[in-house]
Amino acid sequence: MATARSPAIRIYRRNEARFEALRATLVRHDFHAVVPPDALAEWEYVDDRALRVLGWRGVVLVEARDGALAEDFDRLHRLAFPSDSAIPDGGGPPELVTVIAGSDESGKGERGRPLAVAAVAISVEAEGEALARGVRDSKLCTASEVVELARWITKNLGHAGRVIDADARARALRESGGNETRLLARLHSDCLRELHGRAPFSIARVDRFAPSRPVAALFRDAVVDECIRGERHVACAAASILARAATLRA
Repeated sequence: MATARSPAIRIYRRNEARFEALRATLVRHDFHAVVPPDALAEWEYVDDRALRVLGWRGVVLVEARDGALAEDFDRLHRLAFPSDSAIPDGGGPPELVTVIAGSDESGKGERGRPLAVAAVAISVEAEGEALARGVRDSKLCTASEVVELARWITKNLGHAGRVIDADARARALRESGGNETRLLARLHSDCLRELHGRAPFSIARVDRFAPSRPVAALFRDAVVDECIRGERHVACAAASILARAATLRA
């Protein structure tokens, strides 16, 4: 799947985790349930306009093709959200996502070689320029393209990274109980935490490497979407380029 610009993203946070009224309203407005739900969601609905509504533990994430459609959703459905006050007003307005992070690794499963994890934060406005410069899944890039794109990313976008050479990797793996998933989860969360301290973001896309979604369990400062084919998101693709560039240098 090709890397593409992000949809308009809105995040609704509520103290109440029960969304039965909202889900019933969605069904009445011709949304249908997605089974099983994607990524981090406990439940998911989509309509014919490809407007996606995902919910879990007091959070609802809405993805729309543009801001106008997202505002239309808010106008039609806000009152169906649980209220955070004594008055059933549907709660406060959503958070508009303007900066998105992505993290990815290079060298997974290749014991005896360097392992690198990188995280990148990019504003929604800057995604167009990144795509125009050729930012995409690093597996689709030549080594020279990776080096050139990595140079542009490190100069223009917030980023953080961890690189472990072959010897240090063996030690780090032993310290993680021989579990590479546990090691990767720690490296991803460390990169995201460092990046969030310098360039705060609302949501992070992580290319899923374990069905348990271990990064979200360690990093709770933002929504963590551990998704399949994460490089379809610009931030995740940029992170994959930085991680691969780091292993090339190593």
